[in-house]
Amino acid sequence: PQTADVDRFADVVLITGLTQELEWFSRTIGVQFERTARQGTSYLRGIHRDGDRQISIVAVRQLDKGLTSAAVTATKAICIWQPSVVVMTGICAGVEHSVALGDLVVAVQCFEHASGQLVDGEILPLQNRIALQSWFVDYLRSISDSPEFAPTIQSAYPGELPEDFAMRIHYGPMACGPLVVKDPKYMTTLRAHEHSLLALDMESYGVALAAAMCSTPARTVHAVIVKGVVDYADGAKNDDWHDYAAYASAAFARAILE
Repeated sequence: PQTADVDRFADVVLITGLTQELEWFSRTIGVQFERTARQGTSYLRGIHRDGDRQISIVAVRQLDKGLTSAAVTATKAICIWQPSVVVMTGICAGVEHSVALGDLVVAVQCFEHASGQLVDGEILPLQNRIALQSWFVDYLRSISDSPEFAPTIQSAYPGELPEDFAMRIHYGPMACGPLVVKDPKYMTTLRAHEHSLLALDMESYGVALAAAMCSTPARTVHAVIVKGVVDYADGAKNDDWHDYAAYASAAFARAILE
């Protein structure tokens, strides 16, 4: 937006599910955010400067977990701030043997896994999905496929990481639902319906749907959903990877914006 419009509009809206994720984004991107209220919601607003460019960013954290809260929060923010891009960073569960703990997953497709038909105790998901435009996926890959991209993000992390860790970046489908999954059998069922599934979270579909429904032929709102893998949805959950996942996904977003 033009300088005079910075107070009314934003280039980018950031949605996070946890305060920890919002804090890591602010810390990683180095923006001094100021709090402002619009139509009953509190937002953080700031300017990220990159050379002679400036990117206006509005950040907001969901008040409740889940894709419904994510969809409502994202839709309201998009309607108020009219961004070109809506970004979600944070954490997700990964599909074991397809991704590793600490890896990043960029959602090129999002679908809701908890809506569909219940048959013999098993949910058969409708798999209504939202997909990124092909040229936009190619654009993201053209940046992140650089051999230096992932090592640069990893090396800038201020915390400790396992000596043999080497972060990878994956592009693929992400399933989304209103529940925390701690059941490897359920993950196997999801993979049976979506063989290329990489990750599972509770917000991605809501954000992607909001961006798609707020787009018009004259103006597309692009959804960049990038999350770090912290567990395999198998009940063996801990906080070991949470900080790195929140940091790395924010660092990915920063690199793409710049």
